[in-house]
Amino acid sequence: MEFDEMKKIWDEQSQKALYALDEEALHNRVIQRKNKAAAVAGRSEQLMMGSLVFCTLVILGASLIKSDFQLFPSLLAVITMVLAGVIYLRRQQRLNHQNTFDKSILGDMNAAIAHADFQVRLSAMGKWIYLVVALLSIASVVDEWAEWYKGALLLLFFVAGYFGARWEHKTFYVSQKQKLEHMREKLISLKDGASV
Repeated sequence: MEFDEMKKIWDEQSQKALYALDEEALHNRVIQRKNKAAAVAGRSEQLMMGSLVFCTLVILGASLIKSDFQLFPSLLAVITMVLAGVIYLRRQQRLNHQNTFDKSILGDMNAAIAHADFQVRLSAMGKWIYLVVALLSIASVVDEWAEWYKGALLLLFFVAGYFGARWEHKTFYVSQKQKLEHMREKLISLKDGASV
């Protein structure tokens, strides 16, 4: 539980135990969550951009070596490079937006949720990118029906990868965002009850 930093205080007038939050410890915990969410989003962006640029270079390199520029591999190279650019632009927007939050517990919590929300959207976009790359890869491998087994094997690989990406999206990113939102609700309720 995130609110374990509570101190038991004895109210001598009412003879009841009261509780007070250690605001500094709580704020440090929120900052840790914010930094973790920002780091995960940053690594995910870098990994996606790097893999898309690498994919582009491999496709172009193979086409240059073979001296054979086909439609589907060339289209895939252009799409992966454009998608890497889109992710880069979104990264810049995220980095510019992260300095707009105030330096309070609630402001840092909102920043952590914004990072987590960005990661959820990036992960969802990654699943769509994955599908586009899969379809174009399968189309570029299967030039003739005599080689249908290559497309079938590639399809099985991409289907397994897609379900893995879907599981990761739900298990890690969506649940992390929900935990942060739940923590923010508790902070707001504490703030309404007492000054945080």
